[in-house]
Amino acid sequence: MRKRQWLLLCSMFLMAVRAFGEPGLEEILREVVARDEEEKELLLRLEYCQEIRTEQLDSMGNAKKTDEIRMVVKPGEGLLLVPNSSAGTVSVQKLSSQQLREARAAQQVSDVLAMRNLVPRYAIHLEGEGVWNGQRVYLLGFEPRPDAPCRSRADRVINALKGKLWVRKKDCSILHIEANLSHPVPIAWIFASVDQLDIYYDAANASRELGVLPASGWVEYRVGTWFGSNHARQQVAMRNYRRGDLTAGSEP
Repeated sequence: MRKRQWLLLCSMFLMAVRAFGEPGLEEILREVVARDEEEKELLLRLEYCQEIRTEQLDSMGNAKKTDEIRMVVKPGEGLLLVPNSSAGTVSVQKLSSQQLREARAAQQVSDVLAMRNLVPRYAIHLEGEGVWNGQRVYLLGFEPRPDAPCRSRADRVINALKGKLWVRKKDCSILHIEANLSHPVPIAWIFASVDQLDIYYDAANASRELGVLPASGWVEYRVGTWFGSNHARQQVAMRNYRRGDLTAGSEP
């Protein structure tokens, strides 16, 4: 009997020590926001290859038109890579106005998912712990807050998102995000509504020096109107992070 009581006391003591050592949700969120801001500041100083694929979809979700951009992003500018298969070289050109708009649209999606914007807008809770691609993570869930700030139609859509974040325990880097609309959102009174918005994001360890950085993501949306619908998907891949200048005519 005494042995059982002793084992029970030891178990309770170990559980208390573990609970005391684990950070709470507020501390986790502070670290996540700080790490997310550090990552974005680092991206501004890096050179990397970015590929953007935009697909216009039919009613069945099949691509009916596809546009692709492959570019090198350098601090303060964007350069389009144009391969010449016959010569075996890659030339470098500046992005056109349309290509810059598409690239900026992809960046806006990333900014929407910035934790400094997510934290005030959503009710966030710690669902538990797990493993993502072999790394220990916190699993955070988020859902709309009824009192979230709403100053525009874009805010109305963003505020309706719900989803989950996989956050690496080691340094609170965001490894994965999944989000979608909790309900259709009217954006032009009764004439148009965003019926679908699905967002996926993945990050990976770029190098020992650089740490975790964005790797890929995609957004699929469908806007319905009285006259039909606009259904599209945009996929973004980012790779080959490095410091230094791009050498024109060479493959990154």
